[in-house]
Amino acid sequence: MKVLKTILKNGNYVGIATHDKYLIDESYQIIKEMNIPKDKFEFQMLLGVREDLRDKINNDGYRIRIYVPYGKDWYAYSIRRLQENPNIAGHIVKEFFSFR
Repeated sequence: MKVLKTILKNGNYVGIATHDKYLIDESYQIIKEMNIPKDKFEFQMLLGVREDLRDKINNDGYRIRIYVPYGKDWYAYSIRRLQENPNIAGHIVKEFFSFR
C-alpha cells in the first residue's frame, strides 16, 4: 500500500489492478484519507473474476476497467495468469456455474 500512497501523492494516475477484497478496502481508505479525486485512479479486473467486487466498486461510484483476454495469444496469457494466481481459477469456476 506504500507504493499506492507514493504514486497518488505524486499526482500520477494509477490503475489499481486486484481481485483481493482486502487490497480494495485498503485502497478505498487511502483514497479517502488523501482526498484523491475519482479521475486520478481506476480499479482494474479481469472479466469473470470477482464480479461481486466489480459491482461493488461500480456501485460505489468508482471507475473500473474490465479486461478481456483476446487475440491469437489469449489462451497462453490466460494460463499464465492462472499459474501466477491459482485463486483466480476458483473464482472463474464459481462464476461459470452461478445462475442468475
